[in-house]
Amino acid sequence: MPNLVELTFRRTWDRLSLGEQVAIVATLLCLVLVGAMTLVTAQVGSEQARLRAEAGMVSLAHGMSDRLEARMGERYREIANIAAMSPLAPIWESTPGDIRGLLEQLAESDSDYTWIGFAGADGTVIAATGGMLEGASVAERPWFVAGLSGPTVQDVHEAKLLAGLLEPLASGEPIRFVDVAAPVRDATGQVIGVLGAHMSWEWAARMRNNLVGFSGSQQGSDVWVLDRDGKALLGTDYGTQVLTPEQVASVQGAGQATVTDTAQGDLVGIVSSHAEANDYPGLGWMVLARRPIALAMAPANQLTMTIALIGLGCASLGVLGAIAMGRRLTRPFTDLADSIDSIGREPGASMVVRRHSSRDVYQLSLAVRSLLRRLGVAETAQEAAGREAELARQQLAEKTQRMGEDLNALQVLADTDPLTGLLNRRAFKVFGTDAINYFRRHRRDVGVLVIDIDYFKRVNDTFGHARGDDVIRAVGRAIEAEARTIDKVARFGGEEFVVLMRETELDGPAILGERIRSVIAGSLIGDDDHDPIHVTVSVGAALAIDDDRDIDDVIERADEALYEAKSRGRDCVVVAGAEGEVTEVVDQAA
Repeated sequence: MPNLVELTFRRTWDRLSLGEQVAIVATLLCLVLVGAMTLVTAQVGSEQARLRAEAGMVSLAHGMSDRLEARMGERYREIANIAAMSPLAPIWESTPGDIRGLLEQLAESDSDYTWIGFAGADGTVIAATGGMLEGASVAERPWFVAGLSGPTVQDVHEAKLLAGLLEPLASGEPIRFVDVAAPVRDATGQVIGVLGAHMSWEWAARMRNNLVGFSGSQQGSDVWVLDRDGKALLGTDYGTQVLTPEQVASVQGAGQATVTDTAQGDLVGIVSSHAEANDYPGLGWMVLARRPIALAMAPANQLTMTIALIGLGCASLGVLGAIAMGRRLTRPFTDLADSIDSIGREPGASMVVRRHSSRDVYQLSLAVRSLLRRLGVAETAQEAAGREAELARQQLAEKTQRMGEDLNALQVLADTDPLTGLLNRRAFKVFGTDAINYFRRHRRDVGVLVIDIDYFKRVNDTFGHARGDDVIRAVGRAIEAEARTIDKVARFGGEEFVVLMRETELDGPAILGERIRSVIAGSLIGDDDHDPIHVTVSVGAALAIDDDRDIDDVIERADEALYEAKSRGRDCVVVAGAEGEVTEVVDQAA
């Protein structure tokens, strides 16, 4: 049977013309290439999308963690400093009214304070904001017990003594507090009481909602706050065991982790919260950011589908082209056969002409001509062969030149953003890699600015996308005009621009960023046919450091500084330090 199948195939194949055989082979090749390209693209795209989503979740968790630690650290130090201020020492031993006045002033400084009170060494509340709990005993409360020994911070808990004195929350949830306390001493150093403050846990909920609302690139994301044991404090049902003890140990040991929640179909990034300074002990909170895998993988799936459709379209065109090319390739052989067959049949037909469609056809025509000459049928002049060879050489040279010009043009298109004419992300990465290598070899500072147009969506919504494109081009020109000749300016997409600074000074990024911000803030974008548009930009800046693995690390720290600039009200410049913290904020008035 195999022999019969093979024989049938050979007979069928032999009946096909060369053009038909070429078309069949080309069709199969196109289908194989499209299938392979789609498969590889799907795998690479899915992996890249997952990595970006995981990095986004960790970044979102870091953002919430940093804000929690900063807020708690401020309140911890504030209460500890006020309790230890020597100028305030006489007030603690004065009348309850004087103490209450001081506490009321402190409560007005921050709306997160729900209750501030001063309890004597025996645990009796001497004075408190609003007079609440005055005369009551807090001797057994954890914040008071720990506060007798030194400054302390207590984890989230439900209100007990104050539950009946405060208005219930609109959400119906129980009122929960985070406690901060510190001992108060007299002139001899003897502890005479404890200054304690209850902060409503609602401030963390507001912070979480604001952070999730601003993370537009992480659509569908959510943020939870967990205690040191992995139980929910915020984001889901309070007290729910979210992480297993093994997961808690892994996160606390590594500082962060990313996992896939197969039950919920989510990508999860977890960050262990640490204190920002040595004087704040921290509560060991963990921040968990999560996003549905379907949303994270949607761009990769869409890209794969688009490439598959484009590939099928190209394959279809390739099949049609292969059929046409097959006919074109076989035509010289048919013409040569007809020319040979006419010799001796038609008057004056004594020689075939040279065929230049391919090397095979050309060699075959030469062999036939040589045979005819040997038979004495005809003789070809040497001069004609020389002219034809020179013509072929010239044609080849012209074709080679055109190919070189086309390749140069394609390279320019591949490296350029079509809207602004600036570098695109791919071209910028090449210059960034070279700059990082130069920084490591010669220890010359390299800086990065990440610039984002403030409220750009409003421009598109108000004036239309065409005017939005005008704004992007105008901002790109302004940035390029202010940058030095050795700086590289690129548009990373949307309304975001990046500037690479080589051979800069320590304050070079801040100076250039402020100059760009000032120029754009003082300009109006428009023409005679349209009303002028005023926009501002926020700028994040960072310098390369020894720990940076590549230019992406520098860009990431500059991007974190940009986010801080957005948080500070936009239209300002923020410089990031080595660990991503803000080291300098360039004020608009500067």
